[in-house]
Amino acid sequence: MKPTYSGFEAKKSSGFAQMPPAGCYVAEIQGVKLEDSYNHDRQNIVLMLEITEGEYKGQYHKVYEEQRESFGDSVKYRGTLHLSPYMESDPSWMKSKFEGNLYCVERSNDGYAWDWDESKLKGKKVGINVRKLFYTGRDGSQKETTEIAQLETVDDVRNGRCATLKDRVRKDSGATQSEYSDVSATVDVPF
Repeated sequence: MKPTYSGFEAKKSSGFAQMPPAGCYVAEIQGVKLEDSYNHDRQNIVLMLEITEGEYKGQYHKVYEEQRESFGDSVKYRGTLHLSPYMESDPSWMKSKFEGNLYCVERSNDGYAWDWDESKLKGKKVGINVRKLFYTGRDGSQKETTEIAQLETVDDVRNGRCATLKDRVRKDSGATQSEYSDVSATVDVPF
């Protein structure tokens, strides 16, 4: 084989920063935007979250920045959670899920009460519960990552009272990038 570039040096690959492992973390809502749902019947609230305490503090931004440096601006910020507001025609579990997530924000921030103004969520502390996600990559191989599955109260995270969530397996193929929102275009991503 002929050399394909100059300056070759055998060295250990630095690798990318890894997504936070499954578990619960104290986080901050650092950005909020509205995004049409898959079937365009409502606007979902997309939260941009970052871990603010412990070993994985700042990890979502670290992953984002390293991937962006290597792959360009098409990289999506992966520390997001979509909240789907309940509609009268939805099953009752959707109302419970939406209200439960906002309950965690209210309980984690003294004096805050949800008033249907999503912009007021920015800067709020909250707990996040991260679970494993298994999916089929573009090359057909089985892959594993993690995703933010739901919110928790900061008190429950700090006191170890969060439930361990079941892993999620995506049945469809393709990269997980499509599931993550590009909030960086509409939100000031603090690095």
